[in-house]
Amino acid sequence: MSDWLRIFWLPSKPITKVKELPQDAGVYYITALWIVLYVGKAKNLRNRWKTAHHRYQQFKLLHPFGRLHYRVLSLKQLDAYEKLEIARLRPTWNQTTRPSFWDLLGLFLAVWGRVIVYVLLLSLAIAALIYLLLQSP
Repeated sequence: MSDWLRIFWLPSKPITKVKELPQDAGVYYITALWIVLYVGKAKNLRNRWKTAHHRYQQFKLLHPFGRLHYRVLSLKQLDAYEKLEIARLRPTWNQTTRPSFWDLLGLFLAVWGRVIVYVLLLSLAIAALIYLLLQSP
């Protein structure tokens, strides 16, 4: 399994429930439809998101597809692990200080483009299944 894919098996919360995060130190990942958009760290995950995080408005745009995955770590591991994850994943939002219109448009197209592709593939699979069921004697 790809190493980046393991992020999606970590505990996660949608935008509407970020105030239920644990009060532990950890690294968090903002994701949408298997795209890692941002990696950050916090000494207290809940407090980091209790008040409006500087990426909160962008994260809200991802609803209902956005998730906040997190890994609880010790304070000693925090800095090094975050730097390692940013270097490994190179998330888009970690490279910019403030998103431009084009960044937000690209995000919109990437997320909704994937939704459309997944819906089309699901429709095709259902149509093929119906066709096969109707063809059986």
